[in-house]
Amino acid sequence: MIRRTFFQAGPALAAALWPVSAAANAEYKPPRRGKLLRIGVLTCHPRYHHMTNIYGPLINCTVMPNGYIPTRMTGMELTHVWDRDRSMVDRFCASFKTEPVERYDGMIGRVDGIMLTDMRNSNYFPQLAEPYLKAGIPVFFNRPFVSSMRRAKAIVDMSKRYGTPIITPSAWEFCKEVYTIQEKIREWGPEIRGVTAFNGSSEIAHDVHGVWMILAAVGGGVESVSVARRGESLFGDPSKLPEYKDGADSWTIRFKSRGESPGFFANLLNSLDHDSNAWIKVILEKGTFEQNLMSLLGGNMGPRFQFYFIPPLLEFQCLIEGRGMTQSHDLILEKTAAFLAGFKSMNKLDGRPAQLADLEDDFTVQSDPDPITYPDGMFR
Repeated sequence: MIRRTFFQAGPALAAALWPVSAAANAEYKPPRRGKLLRIGVLTCHPRYHHMTNIYGPLINCTVMPNGYIPTRMTGMELTHVWDRDRSMVDRFCASFKTEPVERYDGMIGRVDGIMLTDMRNSNYFPQLAEPYLKAGIPVFFNRPFVSSMRRAKAIVDMSKRYGTPIITPSAWEFCKEVYTIQEKIREWGPEIRGVTAFNGSSEIAHDVHGVWMILAAVGGGVESVSVARRGESLFGDPSKLPEYKDGADSWTIRFKSRGESPGFFANLLNSLDHDSNAWIKVILEKGTFEQNLMSLLGGNMGPRFQFYFIPPLLEFQCLIEGRGMTQSHDLILEKTAAFLAGFKSMNKLDGRPAQLADLEDDFTVQSDPDPITYPDGMFR
Protein backbone atom coordinates (compact mmCIF):
# COMPACT_ATOMS: atom_id res chain seq x y z
CA MET A 1 0.00 0.00 0.00
CA ILE A 2 1.48 3.35 -1.09
CA ARG A 3 0.64 6.41 0.93
CA ARG A 4 0.79 10.00 -0.26
CA THR A 5 3.23 12.11 1.71
CA PHE A 6 4.02 15.08 -0.53
CA PHE A 7 1.58 17.53 1.10
CA GLN A 8 3.30 19.85 3.56
CA ALA A 9 2.04 22.43 6.03
CA GLY A 10 -0.29 25.03 4.49
CA PRO A 11 1.48 27.97 2.81
CA ALA A 12 0.93 31.64 3.41
CA LEU A 13 -2.08 33.14 1.65
CA ALA A 14 -0.06 34.81 -1.09
CA ALA A 15 1.43 31.46 -2.06
CA ALA A 16 -1.80 29.54 -1.46
CA LEU A 17 -3.69 31.40 -4.20
CA TRP A 18 -2.46 29.32 -7.10
CA PRO A 19 0.57 30.65 -9.03
CA VAL A 20 1.48 30.07 -12.64
CA SER A 21 3.30 26.76 -12.96
CA ALA A 22 7.06 27.06 -13.21
CA ALA A 23 7.13 23.89 -15.30
CA ALA A 24 5.75 23.57 -18.82
CA ASN A 25 6.02 27.36 -19.18
CA ALA A 26 7.99 27.70 -22.37
CA GLU A 27 8.70 30.93 -24.23
CA TYR A 28 5.51 32.47 -25.58
CA LYS A 29 4.84 31.67 -29.22
CA PRO A 30 2.15 33.75 -30.95
CA PRO A 31 -0.56 31.77 -32.75
CA ARG A 32 -0.47 31.39 -36.50
CA ARG A 33 -1.95 34.49 -38.10
CA GLY A 34 -5.28 33.97 -39.77
CA LYS A 35 -5.43 30.29 -38.85
CA LEU A 36 -7.39 28.51 -36.16
CA LEU A 37 -5.55 26.17 -33.83
CA ARG A 38 -6.27 22.54 -34.76
CA ILE A 39 -7.78 20.43 -31.96
CA GLY A 40 -7.95 16.65 -31.94
CA VAL A 41 -10.61 14.72 -30.02
CA LEU A 42 -9.67 11.47 -28.28
CA THR A 43 -12.86 9.44 -27.64
CA CYS A 44 -16.26 10.93 -28.40
CA HIS A 45 -19.08 9.13 -26.56
CA PRO A 46 -22.01 11.57 -26.32
CA ARG A 47 -23.22 10.82 -22.79
CA TYR A 48 -22.44 13.31 -20.01
CA HIS A 49 -18.97 14.17 -21.14
CA HIS A 50 -19.35 17.62 -22.75
CA MET A 51 -17.64 17.18 -26.09
CA THR A 52 -20.67 16.36 -28.24
CA ASN A 53 -23.14 18.64 -26.47
CA ILE A 54 -21.07 21.58 -25.19
CA TYR A 55 -17.38 21.90 -26.08
CA GLY A 56 -17.72 20.66 -29.65
CA PRO A 57 -20.54 23.04 -30.63
CA LEU A 58 -18.83 25.97 -28.87
CA ILE A 59 -15.52 25.37 -30.65
CA ASN A 60 -16.92 24.59 -34.12
CA CYS A 61 -19.91 26.95 -33.87
CA THR A 62 -22.59 24.32 -34.57
CA VAL A 63 -26.14 24.15 -33.28
CA MET A 64 -26.33 23.08 -29.62
CA PRO A 65 -28.97 20.59 -28.39
CA ASN A 66 -31.25 23.40 -27.15
CA GLY A 67 -31.06 25.23 -30.48
CA TYR A 68 -28.54 27.88 -29.44
CA ILE A 69 -26.04 28.67 -32.22
CA PRO A 70 -22.79 30.06 -30.77
CA THR A 71 -20.61 32.56 -32.56
CA ARG A 72 -16.86 31.95 -32.65
CA MET A 73 -15.46 32.70 -29.20
CA THR A 74 -12.13 30.84 -29.40
CA GLY A 75 -9.24 30.64 -31.85
CA MET A 76 -9.62 26.87 -32.18
CA GLU A 77 -11.42 24.34 -34.34
CA LEU A 78 -11.95 20.59 -34.03
CA THR A 79 -10.23 18.90 -36.97
CA HIS A 80 -9.61 15.21 -36.13
CA VAL A 81 -11.16 12.51 -33.96
CA TRP A 82 -10.44 8.98 -32.77
CA ASP A 83 -12.59 6.49 -30.89
CA ARG A 84 -12.49 2.71 -30.86
CA ASP A 85 -16.19 2.71 -31.76
CA ARG A 86 -16.22 3.72 -35.44
CA SER A 87 -19.98 4.31 -35.42
CA MET A 88 -19.52 7.08 -32.84
CA VAL A 89 -16.67 8.54 -34.90
CA ASP A 90 -18.88 8.62 -38.00
CA ARG A 91 -21.63 10.43 -36.06
CA PHE A 92 -19.11 12.89 -34.66
CA CYS A 93 -17.59 13.63 -38.05
CA ALA A 94 -21.04 14.19 -39.54
CA SER A 95 -21.82 16.73 -36.81
CA PHE A 96 -18.50 18.59 -36.68
CA LYS A 97 -16.90 17.98 -40.11
CA THR A 98 -13.84 16.41 -38.51
CA GLU A 99 -11.50 13.86 -40.07
CA PRO A 100 -11.23 10.36 -38.51
CA VAL A 101 -7.91 8.72 -37.73
CA GLU A 102 -7.32 4.98 -37.44
CA ARG A 103 -5.13 4.91 -34.32
CA TYR A 104 -5.36 6.75 -31.01
CA ASP A 105 -1.92 8.30 -31.69
CA GLY A 106 -2.75 9.10 -35.31
CA MET A 107 -3.24 12.84 -34.78
CA ILE A 108 0.41 13.68 -34.07
CA GLY A 109 1.59 16.22 -36.64
CA ARG A 110 -2.01 17.04 -37.54
CA VAL A 111 -3.20 18.91 -34.45
CA ASP A 112 -2.00 21.63 -32.06
CA GLY A 113 -3.90 20.36 -29.01
CA ILE A 114 -5.78 17.28 -27.79
CA MET A 115 -9.02 17.04 -25.77
CA LEU A 116 -9.85 13.97 -23.66
CA THR A 117 -13.38 14.37 -22.31
CA ASP A 118 -15.01 10.91 -22.19
CA MET A 119 -14.66 9.83 -18.56
CA ARG A 120 -15.47 6.20 -19.40
CA ASN A 121 -11.84 6.13 -20.57
CA SER A 122 -10.24 7.75 -17.51
CA ASN A 123 -8.43 4.55 -16.48
CA TYR A 124 -6.51 4.87 -19.75
CA PHE A 125 -5.95 8.63 -19.84
CA PRO A 126 -2.19 8.22 -19.18
CA GLN A 127 -1.79 5.78 -22.09
CA LEU A 128 -4.00 7.80 -24.43
CA ALA A 129 -2.25 11.07 -23.63
CA GLU A 130 1.36 9.83 -23.58
CA PRO A 131 2.20 10.05 -27.30
CA TYR A 132 0.83 13.60 -27.46
CA LEU A 133 2.61 14.77 -24.32
CA LYS A 134 5.82 13.25 -25.67
CA ALA A 135 5.29 15.14 -28.95
CA GLY A 136 4.80 18.45 -27.09
CA ILE A 137 1.06 18.70 -27.82
CA PRO A 138 -0.91 20.18 -24.85
CA VAL A 139 -3.76 18.03 -23.51
CA PHE A 140 -7.12 19.04 -22.03
CA PHE A 141 -8.46 16.42 -19.57
CA ASN A 142 -12.11 16.65 -18.60
CA ARG A 143 -12.99 16.90 -14.93
CA PRO A 144 -12.65 15.13 -12.56
CA PHE A 145 -9.40 14.05 -14.32
CA VAL A 146 -8.49 10.40 -13.60
CA SER A 147 -9.71 7.60 -11.35
CA SER A 148 -6.67 7.34 -9.04
CA MET A 149 -3.69 9.31 -7.82
CA ARG A 150 -1.33 6.84 -9.47
CA ARG A 151 -2.79 7.82 -12.85
CA ALA A 152 -2.77 11.52 -11.96
CA LYS A 153 0.88 11.33 -10.96
CA ALA A 154 1.76 9.47 -14.16
CA ILE A 155 0.27 12.25 -16.30
CA VAL A 156 1.86 15.02 -14.23
CA ASP A 157 5.24 13.27 -14.41
CA MET A 158 4.97 13.05 -18.21
CA SER A 159 3.94 16.69 -18.44
CA LYS A 160 7.04 17.68 -16.45
CA ARG A 161 9.39 15.28 -18.24
CA TYR A 162 8.38 16.35 -21.75
CA GLY A 163 7.74 20.01 -20.86
CA THR A 164 4.20 19.80 -22.23
CA PRO A 165 1.44 21.71 -20.42
CA ILE A 166 -1.84 20.13 -19.34
CA ILE A 167 -5.17 21.37 -18.01
CA THR A 168 -7.99 19.56 -16.20
CA PRO A 169 -10.69 22.16 -15.59
CA SER A 170 -14.05 22.45 -13.96
CA ALA A 171 -15.99 25.28 -15.59
CA TRP A 172 -16.64 26.81 -12.15
CA GLU A 173 -12.91 27.35 -11.52
CA PHE A 174 -12.66 30.01 -14.22
CA CYS A 175 -15.91 31.91 -13.62
CA LYS A 176 -15.59 35.63 -12.95
CA GLU A 177 -17.20 35.08 -9.54
CA VAL A 178 -14.21 32.98 -8.43
CA TYR A 179 -11.77 35.68 -9.50
CA THR A 180 -13.87 38.21 -7.55
CA ILE A 181 -13.58 36.05 -4.42
CA GLN A 182 -9.80 35.85 -4.88
CA GLU A 183 -9.54 39.64 -5.03
CA LYS A 184 -11.75 40.08 -1.97
CA ILE A 185 -9.55 37.67 0.01
CA ARG A 186 -6.53 39.82 -0.86
CA GLU A 187 -8.44 42.95 0.20
CA TRP A 188 -10.17 41.65 3.37
CA GLY A 189 -7.75 38.89 4.39
CA PRO A 190 -5.31 37.38 4.80
CA GLU A 191 -7.05 35.32 7.50
CA ILE A 192 -9.89 33.08 6.29
CA ARG A 193 -12.22 32.08 9.11
CA GLY A 194 -14.54 29.77 7.21
CA VAL A 195 -16.17 28.95 3.86
CA THR A 196 -19.65 27.72 3.02
CA ALA A 197 -20.71 26.83 -0.51
CA PHE A 198 -23.42 25.20 -2.63
CA ASN A 199 -23.05 23.31 -5.89
CA GLY A 200 -25.83 22.05 -8.14
CA SER A 201 -25.22 18.30 -8.35
CA SER A 202 -26.89 14.94 -7.89
CA GLU A 203 -23.97 12.57 -8.59
CA ILE A 204 -20.21 12.23 -8.59
CA ALA A 205 -19.32 13.80 -11.92
CA HIS A 206 -20.82 17.13 -10.81
CA ASP A 207 -19.69 17.13 -7.17
CA VAL A 208 -16.24 18.06 -8.41
CA HIS A 209 -17.43 21.51 -9.49
CA GLY A 210 -18.11 22.59 -5.92
CA VAL A 211 -14.91 21.11 -4.48
CA TRP A 212 -12.71 22.66 -7.14
CA MET A 213 -14.58 25.99 -7.00
CA ILE A 214 -13.63 26.26 -3.32
CA LEU A 215 -9.97 25.41 -3.96
CA ALA A 216 -9.79 27.86 -6.87
CA ALA A 217 -11.27 30.61 -4.71
CA VAL A 218 -9.31 30.21 -1.46
CA GLY A 219 -6.20 28.25 -2.47
CA GLY A 220 -4.75 24.96 -1.30
CA GLY A 221 -3.45 23.36 1.84
CA VAL A 222 -6.21 20.75 2.34
CA GLU A 223 -5.66 18.50 5.35
CA SER A 224 -8.70 16.20 5.23
CA VAL A 225 -12.08 15.68 3.58
CA SER A 226 -15.21 14.04 4.94
CA VAL A 227 -18.44 13.31 3.05
CA ALA A 228 -21.93 12.18 4.06
CA ARG A 229 -24.39 11.22 1.33
CA ARG A 230 -27.93 9.91 0.97
CA GLY A 231 -29.93 8.95 -2.09
CA GLU A 232 -31.03 6.12 -4.37
CA SER A 233 -29.19 4.55 -7.28
CA LEU A 234 -29.12 7.10 -10.09
CA PHE A 235 -29.36 4.38 -12.72
CA GLY A 236 -32.01 2.23 -11.01
CA ASP A 237 -29.58 -0.60 -10.29
CA PRO A 238 -28.51 -1.08 -6.64
CA SER A 239 -25.42 -2.95 -7.82
CA LYS A 240 -24.05 0.20 -9.44
CA LEU A 241 -21.11 1.98 -7.89
CA PRO A 242 -22.04 3.55 -4.53
CA GLU A 243 -20.97 7.03 -5.66
CA TYR A 244 -23.74 7.00 -8.25
CA LYS A 245 -26.63 8.24 -6.15
CA ASP A 246 -29.44 10.60 -7.03
CA GLY A 247 -29.59 12.69 -3.89
CA ALA A 248 -27.56 15.17 -1.85
CA ASP A 249 -24.27 15.11 -0.02
CA SER A 250 -22.33 17.31 2.36
CA TRP A 251 -18.56 17.79 2.17
CA THR A 252 -16.40 19.14 4.99
CA ILE A 253 -12.93 20.22 3.87
CA ARG A 254 -10.39 20.99 6.58
CA PHE A 255 -7.58 23.37 5.60
CA LYS A 256 -4.19 23.58 7.32
CA SER A 257 -2.92 26.71 9.01
CA ARG A 258 -1.32 29.36 6.83
CA GLY A 259 1.59 31.03 8.54
CA GLU A 260 0.21 32.61 11.71
CA SER A 261 -3.41 32.20 10.54
CA PRO A 262 -5.19 29.15 11.96
CA GLY A 263 -6.71 26.47 9.80
CA PHE A 264 -10.34 26.71 8.76
CA PHE A 265 -13.22 24.59 7.46
CA ALA A 266 -15.12 24.75 4.18
CA ASN A 267 -18.59 23.21 4.10
CA LEU A 268 -20.08 22.29 0.73
CA LEU A 269 -23.61 21.10 -0.01
CA ASN A 270 -24.13 19.31 -3.31
CA SER A 271 -27.80 19.13 -4.25
CA LEU A 272 -30.19 20.29 -6.97
CA ASP A 273 -31.48 23.88 -6.92
CA HIS A 274 -33.49 25.47 -9.71
CA ASP A 275 -32.37 28.99 -8.78
CA SER A 276 -28.59 28.66 -8.77
CA ASN A 277 -25.78 26.62 -10.23
CA ALA A 278 -23.48 27.39 -7.32
CA TRP A 279 -22.61 29.96 -4.70
CA ILE A 280 -19.78 30.52 -2.26
CA LYS A 281 -19.43 32.62 0.91
CA VAL A 282 -16.06 33.35 2.53
CA ILE A 283 -15.78 34.64 6.11
CA LEU A 284 -12.73 36.90 6.42
CA GLU A 285 -11.24 38.92 9.26
CA LYS A 286 -12.60 42.18 7.79
CA GLY A 287 -15.99 40.94 6.66
CA THR A 288 -18.02 38.29 4.84
CA PHE A 289 -18.25 38.14 1.07
CA GLU A 290 -20.27 35.89 -1.23
CA GLN A 291 -20.84 35.27 -4.92
CA ASN A 292 -23.68 33.48 -6.73
CA LEU A 293 -23.05 31.79 -10.05
CA MET A 294 -26.00 32.70 -12.21
CA SER A 295 -28.68 30.31 -13.42
CA LEU A 296 -30.35 31.25 -16.69
CA LEU A 297 -33.67 29.52 -17.20
CA GLY A 298 -36.33 29.79 -19.87
CA GLY A 299 -34.02 28.62 -22.65
CA ASN A 300 -31.69 31.64 -22.45
CA MET A 301 -28.59 29.47 -22.36
CA GLY A 302 -26.25 31.49 -24.55
CA PRO A 303 -24.71 33.63 -21.77
CA ARG A 304 -24.42 30.57 -19.54
CA PHE A 305 -22.33 28.74 -22.12
CA GLN A 306 -20.33 31.90 -22.78
CA PHE A 307 -19.43 32.60 -19.15
CA TYR A 308 -19.10 29.00 -17.89
CA PHE A 309 -17.61 26.91 -20.67
CA ILE A 310 -15.69 29.35 -22.84
CA PRO A 311 -13.22 30.39 -20.07
CA PRO A 312 -11.68 26.91 -19.63
CA LEU A 313 -11.44 26.59 -23.41
CA LEU A 314 -9.56 29.89 -23.54
CA GLU A 315 -7.24 28.65 -20.79
CA PHE A 316 -6.52 25.63 -22.99
CA GLN A 317 -5.92 27.88 -25.98
CA CYS A 318 -3.38 29.84 -23.92
CA LEU A 319 -1.48 26.62 -23.24
CA ILE A 320 -1.28 25.86 -26.95
CA GLU A 321 -0.07 29.40 -27.63
CA GLY A 322 2.72 28.93 -25.10
CA ARG A 323 1.50 31.28 -22.36
CA GLY A 324 2.06 28.77 -19.55
CA MET A 325 -0.06 26.86 -17.04
CA THR A 326 -2.07 29.11 -14.72
CA GLN A 327 -2.79 26.03 -12.56
CA SER A 328 0.38 24.37 -11.34
CA HIS A 329 1.11 20.66 -11.32
CA ASP A 330 0.85 20.75 -7.52
CA LEU A 331 -2.65 22.20 -7.77
CA ILE A 332 -3.71 19.52 -10.24
CA LEU A 333 -2.50 16.82 -7.85
CA GLU A 334 -4.02 18.43 -4.77
CA LYS A 335 -7.43 19.13 -6.23
CA THR A 336 -7.55 15.58 -7.61
CA ALA A 337 -6.57 14.18 -4.21
CA ALA A 338 -9.19 16.29 -2.41
CA PHE A 339 -11.91 14.97 -4.69
CA LEU A 340 -10.82 11.32 -4.38
CA ALA A 341 -10.44 11.65 -0.60
CA GLY A 342 -14.10 12.63 -0.32
CA PHE A 343 -15.12 9.29 -1.78
CA LYS A 344 -12.68 7.42 0.41
CA SER A 345 -14.43 9.07 3.37
CA MET A 346 -17.86 8.09 2.05
CA ASN A 347 -17.10 4.59 0.76
CA LYS A 348 -14.39 3.36 3.14
CA LEU A 349 -14.52 5.42 6.34
CA ASP A 350 -18.27 5.77 6.97
CA GLY A 351 -18.04 9.54 6.64
CA ARG A 352 -15.00 10.03 8.88
CA PRO A 353 -12.29 12.41 7.60
CA ALA A 354 -9.92 11.05 4.97
CA GLN A 355 -6.45 12.54 5.39
CA LEU A 356 -4.86 13.59 2.11
CA ALA A 357 -1.47 12.50 3.43
CA ASP A 358 -2.85 8.96 3.83
CA LEU A 359 -4.62 8.70 0.47
CA GLU A 360 -3.37 5.56 -1.28
CA ASP A 361 -2.15 5.96 -4.86
CA ASP A 362 -4.34 3.05 -5.96
CA PHE A 363 -7.58 4.14 -4.28
CA THR A 364 -9.93 4.30 -7.28
CA VAL A 365 -13.12 6.20 -8.01
CA GLN A 366 -14.80 5.62 -11.37
CA SER A 367 -16.46 8.77 -12.65
CA ASP A 368 -18.73 6.86 -15.01
CA PRO A 369 -20.75 3.75 -14.14
CA ASP A 370 -19.59 1.99 -17.33
CA PRO A 371 -15.80 2.36 -17.60
CA ILE A 372 -14.14 1.25 -20.82
CA THR A 373 -11.81 -1.76 -20.94
CA TYR A 374 -9.29 -1.87 -23.78
CA PRO A 375 -7.68 -5.11 -25.02
CA ASP A 376 -4.19 -6.09 -23.90
CA GLY A 377 -1.52 -4.84 -26.27
CA MET A 378 -3.51 -1.89 -27.61
CA PHE A 379 -1.05 0.66 -26.25
CA ARG A 380 2.50 0.30 -27.50
